[in-house]
Amino acid sequence: MDEYQDMSESVNRLKQLLSGDLPLDRVGPHLRHACRRAVLSGDAERMKLTAKVAIAELAGRGELLGVSIDGELNGLSGGGPFCIVKGSRRLIDLAFLGEDAIHLPVVASKAPVSPTIPVGASAEKSTSIPNLDAFMKIIEAMELAQDLDVGDPGSGEKANILVSILHLLERYLPQYPLFIMLHGEESVPEKQDLLFTASPEEVAGGWLSVRTPGHSVWIPDVEELPEQLRNLGRKPKDSAAGSGEQPFGCAVAVPLWEPLGNGESSALAQESGLIFLIADKDSERDPLLRLAELLSRFVSNRWRHQREVNQRIHVDSLTKLYNRAFFDSQFPLELERARRSEIPLTLVIADLDKFKLVNDTYGHPSGDAVLRMVARRLQEELRRVDHICRIGGEEFGLILPATSHEAAQEVMGRLLDSKFRTNILHKGKTIELGVTFSYGVVTFPAGGSDFDELFGKADRMCFESKELGRNRCHFWISDEEQLQILPPEPGD
Repeated sequence: MDEYQDMSESVNRLKQLLSGDLPLDRVGPHLRHACRRAVLSGDAERMKLTAKVAIAELAGRGELLGVSIDGELNGLSGGGPFCIVKGSRRLIDLAFLGEDAIHLPVVASKAPVSPTIPVGASAEKSTSIPNLDAFMKIIEAMELAQDLDVGDPGSGEKANILVSILHLLERYLPQYPLFIMLHGEESVPEKQDLLFTASPEEVAGGWLSVRTPGHSVWIPDVEELPEQLRNLGRKPKDSAAGSGEQPFGCAVAVPLWEPLGNGESSALAQESGLIFLIADKDSERDPLLRLAELLSRFVSNRWRHQREVNQRIHVDSLTKLYNRAFFDSQFPLELERARRSEIPLTLVIADLDKFKLVNDTYGHPSGDAVLRMVARRLQEELRRVDHICRIGGEEFGLILPATSHEAAQEVMGRLLDSKFRTNILHKGKTIELGVTFSYGVVTFPAGGSDFDELFGKADRMCFESKELGRNRCHFWISDEEQLQILPPEPGD
């Protein structure tokens, strides 16, 4: 009776393996049909042989990964093999197929094995599976990394990218508080304590002033940490005060390298800041430095990936300027910064004059060349902190942070004096083609307090420039008053 029951259980497990456990949608149709026919036959030996063939095919394709457990298996007969299906958390026990079932690519694990009771089984027939916490954490981390913001322009800024990466890492390294100190006067998001900048006075004193750029630092005493981290580095964030917890006693600081663009030499890499990894007082220096350097590479690579994704979403493919989607999201962000900091912000709407005539006369390839030239010249004339956006076919939006009405007049005078010219080939001849802009300008706070109001006024001023002869600029002063700026006369 027991032998018959064992045989029946084996047949049922084989049917389950061939009908649901194995990802047969990832093999060819002939093998899938063979598996179906084997299940319908009910022949245990035929199903076992077919299962081994299917497993071998899946393993060869990299769709099954073996799991080898280092340590006691709590009496599990045969010791496996266990495998997981690529791209899922599904664990499959192939022990009943025999020790020679299949040779899978193996991931070794020292994770302990915990007994579990399969669904539908009694406690007397309980079995054990390996503790896959390590694998689950890896998969969860990958999933969380996929969910990091990329669509919002604000998420593409250096500080916001780095904060999002630190939040990802702290979830899986709670025992090692991790912080980034950015060099210079970077803007740091509010209401977070993972990212900071040091004051010039602090940089000038202590080891920060004598460290050679690019070098890592061992900090045996947390009192030598930057002031912003001394309290944060005394104990784990989730430790209860007075619980007798072991205080942190040391740390390391390793360089964070700004990601390189495509084709850039590693010799051009610049140190953007320092990553601080804090540990308990018994931690060894060299392993801690290696861990911090590994984390630094991860942060830099993730930073590069997220920056590239944001650029693909928000950059105009022809001119390489920001696009309308970026403009519509970035201007409210800059407006909020200006409102919070009580500093002026200027918006410029710039429209190319008679651009349709360029396309009609010289063709769209020549028109594209003109747009690329215009984009390059605007970038040359404006600051790096200014946002230059192509918001229409021949219309551009210029966001000028920390720019007053008076400063904007100087900027617009310079743009009106600039030459927007390029050489094009037309009917076998090289022709120098020049274009001009009509501009409309408004400045916060005098010109309004919200996006729609400011954009509407700048757009109306641009229309005034078009109506009154083009190649000029109008500033909004009030609904009844505008300031007009004309280009300098030839020879001035």
